[in-house]
Amino acid sequence: MLKSLKSRRLIIRRSVIFLLFFFFSYLIFSASRHAPSSAKANNIEGERTAVESSVFRWIEERQRQIEPENFIKRLLAHLLPSLNRTPYNERVLLTQLAKNEILKRDKCRYIFEVLYKIDPHWDNAQTVDFHNVDGIDNTLASLLGERLRTYDYCFLSGQLDPTKIFENSTVNPYDLQNKIFPFLKKTSKESKIVMWPVITDLTTGELVPAPEIDMEPSTFNGNFWSNWNSLSEGRGFVLTFAEKDVPLFLKQLKVMDFLRNELPFQIITTGEGLSTESIAEISKIAKEAKQKVYLVDCSTVLDTEFSKKYISFFQNKWVATLFNTFKEYILLDADVVPFVESDYFFDSPSYRQSGILLFKDRVMKSEQTFSYCIEMLREVEPSGQERKSIGSKLIFDSSLPFSSINSEEASVYYNFFKKLQLHHVDSGLVVVNKLEKLNGLLMSFMFNLNGKLQRCVYGDKEIFWLGQLYAGQDYSINPVDGGIIGPVIEQSVNDDGGPSRNYYICSAQIAHSDSKNQLLWINGGLKTCKFSNSAADDFNKEPEYFKSRYKEAAELQRLYDAPLNVEGLIIPDVSVNPWIQIKECSNYMYCAYAKGEKQANSKIDLGRVIRFTSEKSEYINGISRIWNAS
Repeated sequence: MLKSLKSRRLIIRRSVIFLLFFFFSYLIFSASRHAPSSAKANNIEGERTAVESSVFRWIEERQRQIEPENFIKRLLAHLLPSLNRTPYNERVLLTQLAKNEILKRDKCRYIFEVLYKIDPHWDNAQTVDFHNVDGIDNTLASLLGERLRTYDYCFLSGQLDPTKIFENSTVNPYDLQNKIFPFLKKTSKESKIVMWPVITDLTTGELVPAPEIDMEPSTFNGNFWSNWNSLSEGRGFVLTFAEKDVPLFLKQLKVMDFLRNELPFQIITTGEGLSTESIAEISKIAKEAKQKVYLVDCSTVLDTEFSKKYISFFQNKWVATLFNTFKEYILLDADVVPFVESDYFFDSPSYRQSGILLFKDRVMKSEQTFSYCIEMLREVEPSGQERKSIGSKLIFDSSLPFSSINSEEASVYYNFFKKLQLHHVDSGLVVVNKLEKLNGLLMSFMFNLNGKLQRCVYGDKEIFWLGQLYAGQDYSINPVDGGIIGPVIEQSVNDDGGPSRNYYICSAQIAHSDSKNQLLWINGGLKTCKFSNSAADDFNKEPEYFKSRYKEAAELQRLYDAPLNVEGLIIPDVSVNPWIQIKECSNYMYCAYAKGEKQANSKIDLGRVIRFTSEKSEYINGISRIWNAS
């Protein structure tokens, strides 16, 4: 009996020892399995380091803290988590992040939890004020770019739903959206109304009902951009303009009727700007011109206080790019006149390739941006830590060996960042696939709201390609320089090479053509000077100049009001004949020159003088007469 009892005790003791051995072996295996590998960023040479308050820098430093820990510390972290600064579960996450062995939803949840842990009061609204301290402004811009790219990685391109991945998280997805996009209407889990603009069909006067959705309003609102984009459809024209520009839009509608346009128009507003009388006049002319026009009031999707304080002038254009309901659209200024049908732009190979098509401005080499702007934008590039964590990459950045001859886009990048050349694109007409380019448009809007970056560019023009660039997107720029149309004036001259001819055009319009010399569109309307009463203003500002050239303001006003007579197009070779700005038309008039007979109808890179055929001139001037008839 005693022997049997001893035998059982021995078996029990051995079993306990075996179980303890098995348990500790499991702990050893588990702890060693989750030991992180090196957390170094492995930066590409020249790649910047994340700013101190960056999420990705914080994560990297956290990984380095646990990297040198020995087995005993890792074991204690597992057994006694309350005694360790880094909980065991977080250690596992950090290790998985370092090895890129983590599900995207877990990675995204952790990244944004860290964002709130670093600074619970962070807000992208902080970037709209100009602090005039480079360290502050540049850091805020750097964090802005990082946050927007991360949001895209997770929820736009990444297609995760923030209302789902943050269900058991310290992050409130509604607060996250509110802080990432401060211009957007604040929403919460208690939302009962779907965020949707008020759309009125100006042809019928009827309200267009919001689409039916198969989810709760709070769910739709909490993942607004993905849900909004998924409901975009069709093609159309998009505009936003002030009360004073209504007459220009009415002229534009009549030209569209002549071009047999069948695409609808959407006029985007923040809820203010157009009077009842102007809306009635637009409705009347739209019916006469057989054009479908909608008024889109975005006050229901914008934060009222933010909108009144910060959205004005050029910022309205970004509201238009984002809050129209089209999948693809042509963004127009009210004084733009197209000479080709919309299919030309949508069928353009460069547009189909990239999803956004821009056109070049006048080449003005003498006007420059500031070096402090380039320094700030350097900080907006993805850091080595961001690249390693979420794979952010730009088609051009300062760490890459660079040549300006690879493409038009490369040339524009080089001339802006290396030569500080200010003017590159004319944003009077932009062709956009919103489904593909949403993240870049959001980046552009936040860039144009940025208190410091506003001082680096003229209006919204360069922001179109800068936003796409820093969002990690590609973009297309028509390779033909902006030109000028109007009467072609010839001068016979004698130079060192013998007799030759000079050609020049002076006008207030900028013209855009393709490589086959086809005139596509112009910016500035088709009146000699688009501004009302500009002659009187010109005489008041520069009396000596204008009195020496024109007898009185009334005579000058008659010239300004005359339809532009179009005979040809000049695209100057600015290395030989730079643009000359003159005082007429409130300083909006320019002259372009081409020297020598050999430049008539010559190659793009030599400058061109294009004389339109009689048939083409009649077509263009016919559109000019339509524009000026009303």
